[in-house]
Amino acid sequence: MRRVVTGWDEDGRAAILFDGEPPVQPEFPYASASELWISHSSPPDLRGRADTAAREWELLPPPGGTVCRIATYPPGAEVEEHSTETLDYIIVIAGQLTLLYGGEEITLAPGESVVQQGTPHGWANRGEEPCVIAAILIDAAGG
Repeated sequence: MRRVVTGWDEDGRAAILFDGEPPVQPEFPYASASELWISHSSPPDLRGRADTAAREWELLPPPGGTVCRIATYPPGAEVEEHSTETLDYIIVIAGQLTLLYGGEEITLAPGESVVQQGTPHGWANRGEEPCVIAAILIDAAGG
């Protein structure tokens, strides 16, 4: 997966800071992920030149921050119900993802989304092809 990150060079000119694979791409039994970017505050620092995604993988964003990732769930994958103190924007890019919610199942197709506001939920890929999602997690615990 290619990731292009723009920013500012040491002379204050717009520049491409990073162009290539994301620095952290963990593999789990139920999914794989690519960390695209992490902010450590809101509003974020737009003048930093460090690759904020180059950190040990963590599910949650930093206190007061955000994380943007792409995740892939293979067919048959299931993540049990859990909750986090985050506001999550989940967008299905390919395949199907089933939201497990309070004993119910809601299947999402490409282009469909979930806004997850800290409630208990799980995920399952009940389809026959990998499911690819974009996920943006925003810390809601207040840091």
